[in-house]
Amino acid sequence: MDIGSFLGESEPLKSWVNKCITQRGLQYWLVYQDSAENEILQLTTRLLPIVDDMRDWSNEEIDEFEDSLINNGYCYLLNMDQIEDVIDNLKQQKAQPSEQELLEAIIFYYERDAFISL
Repeated sequence: MDIGSFLGESEPLKSWVNKCITQRGLQYWLVYQDSAENEILQLTTRLLPIVDDMRDWSNEEIDEFEDSLINNGYCYLLNMDQIEDVIDNLKQQKAQPSEQELLEAIIFYYERDAFISL
């Protein structure tokens, strides 16, 4: 399966975080190219949105797509809804979190499926 047509333009994580703040509800799943330089998630890590609406896909089509993602060296990060939730949780703890704190909260959620406590 050619996954290129299912992916949008890559943008750095910082740009996606800004979109989560200013354009809530976009609901893209974000993926990144797995490489040594992406071992540690950074605000500069390039992420691509999955732009195709997968709600009408069969389980087999979803499995084929996900296998193609993995076989082409991509990894899921998070859905933008999840990043919005991480930002909201962090802002409940600190009114103006820094970019570094936002990054740490996103990584914490990605690795543990839980919100960070400051």
